[in-house]
Amino acid sequence: MFSQVLLMQLSIAAGVAVLATGLFLAPLGEQLDDQAMRRALAIAQTTAQQPQLARDLEDTTPAPDGPVQREAERIRKATGAEYVVVLDLRGVRWSHTDPQRIGGLVSTDPGEALAGQDVMEIDDGTLGRSARGKVPLRDENGAIIGAVSVGIAYDSVRARLIHAIPGLFAYAGGALAVGALAAWLISRRVQRQTRDLAFSDIAALLAEREAMLHGIREGVVALDRDGRVRLLNDEAQRLLGIGEEAVGRSPTRRSARDAPPTCWPDG
Repeated sequence: MFSQVLLMQLSIAAGVAVLATGLFLAPLGEQLDDQAMRRALAIAQTTAQQPQLARDLEDTTPAPDGPVQREAERIRKATGAEYVVVLDLRGVRWSHTDPQRIGGLVSTDPGEALAGQDVMEIDDGTLGRSARGKVPLRDENGAIIGAVSVGIAYDSVRARLIHAIPGLFAYAGGALAVGALAAWLISRRVQRQTRDLAFSDIAALLAEREAMLHGIREGVVALDRDGRVRLLNDEAQRLLGIGEEAVGRSPTRRSARDAPPTCWPDG
């Protein structure tokens, strides 16, 4: 029985540890995605606020060695972003990590950013899956002349999640070890109290005790320390005129007024 109790308790502790780990990992992934998107949006907003970038977009042409490309690459390297793409109203790239793509159309729809909205999303593009932030690019008068799109590599987001897993598993392993130790101590206590009897043996002993108590001709009543009836066999029920409902209750005391009259012998 000791091994059965220990295995059941270990299974419960392991199940709780796995469940807690899963419940923690699910929101952690969403949180890291949100952080990556907000970081990409912040870089895009900072880039779009540079007046010189808007002037270069108006005064130059898209070229691998143009001022827009040089500024975008400087920001990309400084921030660690996967890409910083500046585009005009037609959706033509003026900057890209691959200079050969400059002058071509962007691979995702820039409509919301060109309409004046800030965008955060997880999407697939020419450089793979990334967390993106897109913002409109305005001139000195506030008119929209293009947009800035910044991407954070999704591999880096996943890497942060994977990096957090060993620490999480370490905590889960520690909790499981504590649970296993507690299970072992409880099982040892149960083993001592039951004298290492199996569950089937305990059930058989209880059945034999019940059969013996209810089979004898003498009335047997057992009380606990508080005076409550804990055991009442059939003969005791017959003699006392009470039923099984008396078990667990304190025996009622009849008052002198309700007691039967006492007969004294003559003389």
